[in-house]
Amino acid sequence: QVCAQLCRRPCHCPWVPPRCPRGSPLVLDGCGCCKICARRLGEPCDFLHICDQSQGLVCDYSAVPTGTGATCNFEDGEEGCEVNGRVYRDGEIFQPSCKLQCRCLDGGFTCVPLCQEDVR
Repeated sequence: QVCAQLCRRPCHCPWVPPRCPRGSPLVLDGCGCCKICARRLGEPCDFLHICDQSQGLVCDYSAVPTGTGATCNFEDGEEGCEVNGRVYRDGEIFQPSCKLQCRCLDGGFTCVPLCQEDVR
């Protein structure tokens, strides 16, 4: 019988929390010890390196038997879309820039301009 302790106590964390890429929040790791950058859609994940739950992502182990490892994916039944590294939920309205307003729908998105074009 093999036993493994995934979380060491007391916690040993770097003094300075990491700087996360844009759109990736700083969260506690799976042990609740250290601040880490939440993993985004399609990124590798495991018990310690958790997915961005605020974006509706979970660690999907369905690909593990093929040897590729777990990746962050939407919960079953969740549709969404990724724009500029940020994941939006189905039906969510967002502005990727001051000139566009978009809506996520069925895994894709549609946008309408917010500015009138100058007509000479």
